[in-house]
Amino acid sequence: MPKKERSPEEQAERKEKTLAKRKLKKDSLLTILNFVRGRKNVPDEVKIAAKVITPGTRVGRGGGPSKLTVFSAFFKENDEVPELEVFNRFKMGRAEMRKVMVSMIKKNKPDERIWARLDTEAEQYVVEGHGANAPANWTGYRPVEVEDTEIV
Repeated sequence: MPKKERSPEEQAERKEKTLAKRKLKKDSLLTILNFVRGRKNVPDEVKIAAKVITPGTRVGRGGGPSKLTVFSAFFKENDEVPELEVFNRFKMGRAEMRKVMVSMIKKNKPDERIWARLDTEAEQYVVEGHGANAPANWTGYRPVEVEDTEIV
């Protein structure tokens, strides 16, 4: 179907409406964020959600937080996470999670690393350890070291 031809006046009017909608959305989100910031007993989840949806606080390419940020926070809170919960909540399968688990080791600072693996029998993601050093029984990804210098 060919594009509808619009006159310059129609195009200008349409652009003006679009910009007005964007401004309204941005102002609304900033109002919510300011309301949440002013409260004392607001759960951290609400503050994080308000910050994520607020324009101008881009972290990842899509305007929301990066997968690494989300999953690092998620695995800091939980030592065992069912695979089905990850799929239902984040719509990510094993292949995508494998990349995220490598990123939690590779891209986090050494002190903030999270060593997680998938237990296929229990169908759960299990956190094996936290910190710079890999757990004793770790068989997954390890950062490359050359002459005691870490190369990621």
